[in-house]
Amino acid sequence: MEIDADIEQLKNDLATQIQRTRANRADDKRKSAFVAVYVGIVSAVTTVCIGIVSFLPKHYAGVFGIASLLTSASLTVVAAWDGIFRHKKLWINAATTLNELYELDADIRHTQGSSNGVNQAQANLFYARYKTILRDSNERWYKIRE
Repeated sequence: MEIDADIEQLKNDLATQIQRTRANRADDKRKSAFVAVYVGIVSAVTTVCIGIVSFLPKHYAGVFGIASLLTSASLTVVAAWDGIFRHKKLWINAATTLNELYELDADIRHTQGSSNGVNQAQANLFYARYKTILRDSNERWYKIRE
C-alpha cells in the first residue's frame, strides 16, 4: 500500500535519523579504535613482561610473570567483547547508512529548491528511498549481529 508522504515530516524524520546514525557511527568508531589500540598496547606490554622475566631478580620475575598473565587475560576479554559487538563492522554500517541518508537529504533539498518544488509523486519516491535505506541498514545490522 502506498501512502502519500508528507515532505516536511520526511525531512524531520531524515534529520533525526541522520543525528542518531551520526552518534552511532561516532560511538562505534571510538569503540573500534579502543579495541585496536588496546590490543596493540597490551600485546606489547605482555611480550615485554614475558621477555624481561629472565633478566630480573626472582622476586621481580614473579611480579612480571603475574602481570603478563593478567594482561594476556585482559586481551582475551577484550577480544571476546569485540567478537560479540563487532564495533568496526557496526561503524562501517553506520557510515554507509549515513552516506545514503546524506544523499537522500541532498536530493530532497535540491528538488525542493528547484522552480517546481517537490510534488506528491516525488515525495512518495523520497519516502520509499528513506524506508529502503533504513531497511537495508537494519538487514546489514542483523547480519553483523548473527
